[in-house]
Amino acid sequence: MATDWQRALVALSATVVTAAVLAAMYIGRSILIPVALAIFLAFVLAPVVARIQRRGTGRTVAVVVTVGLVIGTALGVGALVTYQVAQLADTLPDRREAIKAKVVSVKQFVSGGGTNRFGQLVDEIAEVVSPSRPQEKVVVESSSLSAQLNTYVSSAAEVLGQAAFTFILTVFMLLKREDLRNRMIRLLGDGRVTTTTKAVDDASRRISRYLLSQLLLNTAFGLVIVLGLLLLGVKYALLWGAIAMLMRYVPYIGTWIGLLPPTIFSIATAPEWGGGWGQPVAVLALFLGLEAFCNNVMEPKLYGKSMGLSEVAQLVAAGFWAFLWGPIGLILSGPLTVCLLVLGRHVARFNFLVVLLGDEPALMPRIAFYQRLAARDQDEAAEIALDTAKQTTPHAALDEVIVPALCMARRDAAVGDLDPADLKFAIRAAREIAEEVAETNAQAAFDPSKGHERQRLLICPARDEAEHVVAEILALTLDPNRWEVKIASDDTLASELITLVEEFRPGVVLIGTLAPGGLSHARYLIARLRRRFADLQVIVGRWGCEGETGDAREGELRDTDGIDRTLDATRKRLAEMHTLLPGREAATAREEREDLVGTGSA
Repeated sequence: MATDWQRALVALSATVVTAAVLAAMYIGRSILIPVALAIFLAFVLAPVVARIQRRGTGRTVAVVVTVGLVIGTALGVGALVTYQVAQLADTLPDRREAIKAKVVSVKQFVSGGGTNRFGQLVDEIAEVVSPSRPQEKVVVESSSLSAQLNTYVSSAAEVLGQAAFTFILTVFMLLKREDLRNRMIRLLGDGRVTTTTKAVDDASRRISRYLLSQLLLNTAFGLVIVLGLLLLGVKYALLWGAIAMLMRYVPYIGTWIGLLPPTIFSIATAPEWGGGWGQPVAVLALFLGLEAFCNNVMEPKLYGKSMGLSEVAQLVAAGFWAFLWGPIGLILSGPLTVCLLVLGRHVARFNFLVVLLGDEPALMPRIAFYQRLAARDQDEAAEIALDTAKQTTPHAALDEVIVPALCMARRDAAVGDLDPADLKFAIRAAREIAEEVAETNAQAAFDPSKGHERQRLLICPARDEAEHVVAEILALTLDPNRWEVKIASDDTLASELITLVEEFRPGVVLIGTLAPGGLSHARYLIARLRRRFADLQVIVGRWGCEGETGDAREGELRDTDGIDRTLDATRKRLAEMHTLLPGREAATAREEREDLVGTGSA
């Protein structure tokens, strides 16, 4: 009961802290937005400052030169964009008739202009939604000059204040980069200075390289859009290019948002060539073609195939930051999410961010495979195993997915977490899926004409059906032209095994066990076999223990010719033993001598 209360208290505390942090981020956005912008600019400009420093200049000079170039470029482009916005606002009403004619043509193309039933329906719906009313004379009282000045001046003062704050923060972050880094190490280090220093430095380099490459690519994207629109005769190309560059920071949907303004403007004001639709189609083709080129060619070359961000996480992050900080948050959502992901990968206490934001599978393949078996979803479990087989090899899929899943099923069944019926389903499904995986790398059928010396292999599961399934899996992967395999029943007694060996006369006996457990019975079987067949090759497959410490009692299995923890290791050992085993004639003679010795002793 106390544990339940503690868990509820922890959950409540986490909820309260999360709500408080979100509220603080929303209320303090006027301060936090400049801080986020300054961090973004500091990461982007840090490589440029370092390159200027390597030419022999001091840190202060390098920072002043870099920031000066950025401010000059931003002011120049901003002035031109502002000028084009003002021109657009002045000239767009003059093209009222052309815009109305284009809208009428689009309406006629879609609805037939009211001449058919669908067109009449569109007109009726438009009348209901926006009924025509007689024009009424509206008298608007002009506000006082002081009120207008107060509105515009306060907005401008807020923007200029945030810009100045961002500029000052960026300069000091670049000047005091080492000091800020050391403070970060002090906060996150937990006494592990060397490890934390390497992690922070590596994370800083990765983020700086990524954000600078992204800025250069987005800037180049905007410049190409400007040149393309100029060639197509679209007015205000610089404005549309700036919008496209900024919107490209928004993941997945940014390019579509960026192409809407120039496309709509082109539709409304397009010249007559191409029936009035040539220019809009060309604008659309320019955006889509350039975006495809950037995604498939430029981005992999500049900063790798991916930063490891989940697509869903990027979209959710875009909505989250847009809700908190508006348009600036939407643009910064990508860089902010990348920074959080890199922080999670390099700082242990923030590892949960990798699970939330990364594109790596949340569950390891073997755990996901077992989870689907426990849920009785054989189809998805088969997909997981087959995907692993395609990405690696069928043998690796058997060793890394199916066998560990059977071990987990046995362990959960032993402690009561898995019902006997569910265990039976998991074993049956694992057998069928294993056969399907093995078929992707199936061995050739037995061909006596090849003349290989076939050796007999007897596989004895130590105790239960799961081990019998793994024995069948191993048999499927062995070359039938080299091995004649017989699998004992999983309920075979020691005396019955002795009889089976006498009848089958194998060259090798393999005792198959799955972790956990099974060692006592395996040790007992080995002792009985050694007592009756002193020269018999006996090996143990302790499957499902790879990468683990294993059971300390494995050291008790001393009278064996080898212990292997994976099916692949067992196959390799059998391949080595195959060349050392005597031929069938020598083996038959040896067996006859053993029979005579056994008869004499009797």
